[in-house]
Amino acid sequence: MTRKLIDEYELWGLKLNVKKKTKYMAIGDTARDLQVEDGRGIISHVNEYIYLGVRIIKDGNHEPEINDRINTGRAANSILWDRDVIPKAKTQFFMP
Repeated sequence: MTRKLIDEYELWGLKLNVKKKTKYMAIGDTARDLQVEDGRGIISHVNEYIYLGVRIIKDGNHEPEINDRINTGRAANSILWDRDVIPKAKTQFFMP
């Protein structure tokens, strides 16, 4: 499998960098690292990762991401409605 991946990347002039950021997640598969052919390294398996700011989890559960967003919104809303926070500080919250 990794040989096919490397060959396809080379057709486009790309190189597979397994030393730093390359990881993979497979849904419904056993959690194991992939050994890249030709001794180039190991591609690590992960159970969750963040893609374009959204946390994706192997089991497909979106509850942690939804709860994080709800809590972030509640924190921002509590600052806006707090009477002890002066209006100037509230405007700086939105305009850095």
